[in-house]
Amino acid sequence: MIRAFGRAFAQLFDARILRIVGLSLVTTIAVYAALIAGLIWGLSHVELAATPWLDTLARLGSGFAAVLLASLIFPAAVTAVMALWQDKIADAVEARYYPGLPPARDVPISEVVGSGFRLLALTVILNLALLPLYVVLLFLPPLNAVAFAVVNGLLLGREYFDAAALRRMAADDAARLRRSRRRSIWLAGILAALALTIPGLNLVGPVIVTAAFVHLTQDLKARQLRDPYRLSEAKN
Repeated sequence: MIRAFGRAFAQLFDARILRIVGLSLVTTIAVYAALIAGLIWGLSHVELAATPWLDTLARLGSGFAAVLLASLIFPAAVTAVMALWQDKIADAVEARYYPGLPPARDVPISEVVGSGFRLLALTVILNLALLPLYVVLLFLPPLNAVAFAVVNGLLLGREYFDAAALRRMAADDAARLRRSRRRSIWLAGILAALALTIPGLNLVGPVIVTAAFVHLTQDLKARQLRDPYRLSEAKN
């Protein structure tokens, strides 16, 4: 897993990746700004308290609340948008490191977009449900970051793994591989969640995470071939 992310970092300046890195920078900034602006607008139009002065005080905190909520939603939101370029990132990684692979399956754009926005919806619901816990943990760093990464790592790990695996595998085979290697995928998802929230790193985070999961998927497939008993367990 560490090697997968290391290779992803190393390829950031690959000619085929650089253009997507530029798109990632613009997309990341735009998505985060849109999330904050939308949340500030939404919170400012909600009557938070019956008493006028309490409502005014609550509105003054809407900027902080918007930043907090945007940070929670951001990894899934940027993943959903960057899904449009995931195939190009995967193509560049495979061309450099796995040139012997046959052409990848042509994944319909509707499937890509639908998967990304399902992830977004699940992330919003889950993180809003856990918001009271996050508020409490704001006073207990770094437990707040750990809780966020552990929870969102599960969702992000599955999303990025499926994006890489379904290019090369049937859906049933990808699901069996995911079940048999769920711990590795979850840990990689935790690293993905961190990469998508650390300021600065998150600007190129979607590119790094996509590339890393291409490497991880190839590695897990190779391990599975060496450990067929584990695959048979996953079928049950």
